[in-house]
Amino acid sequence: MTNNQEYINLIKDWIRPLQKSLTLESEYKFSNLLGKKKFFNEYLYDSLSNLDNLELTEEFIKLFSQFSTRYSKYNNLDINQRKRLVIDTRKSLFKLGKFIDTKFYSENTNSYYSKDIDSNLSLNSDISLIKSIGKVNKKKLNELGIFNIKDLIDYFPRTYLDYTNRVTIKNLKPDNLYTCIATIKKFYIYKSQNNSNLSIMNIVIFDDTASIKVTKFFLGKRFRSYSFFSSQKSLFMPGTKLAVSGKVKLSEYGKSFVDPQIEILNNNNESFNFTGKIMPLYSLSESFSNISFIKLIRKVIIYSKDYPELFNKKQLNSLSLLSKSESLINIHLPPNQDALVESKKRLVFDELFLLQMKFLLRKRKSNKNFTIRNSIRKKFLFQDFLDKLPFQLTKSQEKVIDEIKFDLSNSTPMSRLLQGDVGSGKTIIAIASLLIALEKDQQGALMVPTEVLASQHYKNLMKFLNPLFVSVELLTGNTPQKKRKEILLNLKNGMVNIIVGTHALFEDKVIFNSLGMVVIDEQHRFGVTQRNRLLNKGNNTNLLSMTATPIPRTLALSLYGDLDISQITELPPGRVPITTKIISEDNLLELFKTVQIEIDKGKQAYVILPLIEDSEKMNLSSAKKVFKYLSEEIFLKNNVGLLHGKLNSDEKNNVINSFLKNEINILVSTTVIEVGIDVPNASIMFIYNSERFGLSQLHQLRGRVGRGTHKSFCYLVTSENNGFENKRLSVLEKSNDGFYIAEKDLELRGPGQLLGYKQSGLPDFVLDNLPNNKVLIEMARQEAQKVINDDPDLKKNILLKNLLINNSDNKFIHDFLN
Repeated sequence: MTNNQEYINLIKDWIRPLQKSLTLESEYKFSNLLGKKKFFNEYLYDSLSNLDNLELTEEFIKLFSQFSTRYSKYNNLDINQRKRLVIDTRKSLFKLGKFIDTKFYSENTNSYYSKDIDSNLSLNSDISLIKSIGKVNKKKLNELGIFNIKDLIDYFPRTYLDYTNRVTIKNLKPDNLYTCIATIKKFYIYKSQNNSNLSIMNIVIFDDTASIKVTKFFLGKRFRSYSFFSSQKSLFMPGTKLAVSGKVKLSEYGKSFVDPQIEILNNNNESFNFTGKIMPLYSLSESFSNISFIKLIRKVIIYSKDYPELFNKKQLNSLSLLSKSESLINIHLPPNQDALVESKKRLVFDELFLLQMKFLLRKRKSNKNFTIRNSIRKKFLFQDFLDKLPFQLTKSQEKVIDEIKFDLSNSTPMSRLLQGDVGSGKTIIAIASLLIALEKDQQGALMVPTEVLASQHYKNLMKFLNPLFVSVELLTGNTPQKKRKEILLNLKNGMVNIIVGTHALFEDKVIFNSLGMVVIDEQHRFGVTQRNRLLNKGNNTNLLSMTATPIPRTLALSLYGDLDISQITELPPGRVPITTKIISEDNLLELFKTVQIEIDKGKQAYVILPLIEDSEKMNLSSAKKVFKYLSEEIFLKNNVGLLHGKLNSDEKNNVINSFLKNEINILVSTTVIEVGIDVPNASIMFIYNSERFGLSQLHQLRGRVGRGTHKSFCYLVTSENNGFENKRLSVLEKSNDGFYIAEKDLELRGPGQLLGYKQSGLPDFVLDNLPNNKVLIEMARQEAQKVINDDPDLKKNILLKNLLINNSDNKFIHDFLN
């Protein structure tokens, strides 16, 4: 097996960099990338020509030689020919990898299956029917949501420990995972003096190069008994050969293994052996051990072969994907890293494919049900609005408006996501879109998540649209009853052209005369169901969703596949970039002096806090406490205001209006000001406990300053000692580009955090793989489109149809789309 393993590693090490190069070439649009030493085609030509040491079959030698010749002429190929060559090469390399796995891993995979297999069971069999499961374990598994064998196989590992790195003791390095084969020199076990429930076992092992101490901890009274001590002593006698796998720690006494996996090496084939391999780790309760769960998986993993397969062999080969059963076996019991990567790829692809299918079917359904609109233009509001603007639109804004005009000239409803950085001019795009709908005698709705933002938008629309005699109303949860009745009546009879509102717009009493355009600002704050409730108040209503929290395109394609995407990539001219600095709480007094200088110039400042009031659970600054401190001890001659979410609407509006009029010099606030407050005179902001915020949220908050033509500053106050080295916060010091910051936020915090806790509904390993899977996302979109084109009603794809219609088998897709 050792020789086989060396040969497998040789082939895999040859394939891996080639696949990486092919992926990069795809991402860069087949431009023949220049690497460190060679162009892409030169590297592929050389690699595919020199095959002598690989001992490949004649079939693969012939195939790769043909590819090599074609790469020598790569510069003469057009884009489509290059794309075809890259795809074919990737498929062939994948085929070689599968061939090697099939040839050498069949025995290894079979060894994963336990001998205690009951052939009478099926995927839907209750877990109580598994041999030796017992009532206690059944109850524990039920608490994890595991009721049948399929649930058990669908319970994926949360992470893995890779023990494949086998080295001698002399070559062990601290803080790395290793496997060592060594012999016991000394053994001793004793009871801890500090903890009455803890027993500690120390073993000294040696090989030909050196010796090292191994420490194991046993917590529980049963591990303090004489019988347990005796059993361990008889197992770990001097001279016994062990395999030890785990992390090497370094202390003042030297290197040691602390709480590693230990296996006594013998000839018993049924011994449970993960030493020197990749070990899955599951999210389990304390009463159910990881080893016990793996043993259970081994008993049932054979039933993964009964899983229905979404794709036929032709599709699997074309997409270079493992079968469903192979991916399930390898996700639980991976023979090597390559198998694990390919398994994750298949399972991620399944989720992305089903998501794209759902998007395309939903889009097709809405396109199918449209009615031809009366597009006779009765007014020229749109052009009048543009002509009266006191500034020139940016090229980016003009491009987006052209995209929207094209959408609205079609008979099918528009569904578009507009991404634009803070202050990039999305409101102008929203107004222009609403006016195009008004020209066709339709009404418009602008929905936002907060009353503060609703009020801000209402004032902006009134400013721009009053001269055009367009009727605009504001509807929120705090609109007085008498005014509400008047608005609802005028909305129903068509006297109101545009309504601005919060969640109040969902209410059944809100009835439109002819709703034609819905604009949703900060769209990530609303679910799909909420969005649709408003859209359904009109007939084939157009949708423009807007966000100032840029979502990296990779994520946007995955999570908003039913929307076309537009981006405003430039800010209006005259904006001065905000200077951002990280400072320690120890330097606050110096910062207060800087704030006072700005206020003396007639400018204003924001002070942002994570909490309204002090909390015993969290050692964070609060808005009320800092407001009291600043107003009573620091800025005695200035007017300090306080704004937070617990104030009622009138109180909030009074504070905001006072700040707008410069009656308040310094506004202490929670993140309620993240969106919706536009005070061009505000030039300085400092954010307490900035390490507690995400980059995208900090960027949003920072966007409240720098809205005029003067120099503005943002100070990120950190209470942590390593604040200056904080990798996340330094991104904001270096850049004012929201899209770049969003990409970094995605890399550092992961998509689940970027979108809000579990907002997407997708499994962790799917989300975690999204940033690096641009090619996979595109593959999923293309494959879904092929299926829809070939079989629009899914008559040939019954399994797929059932998965999409009855979401009980696909909770992730169901949760996200609803």
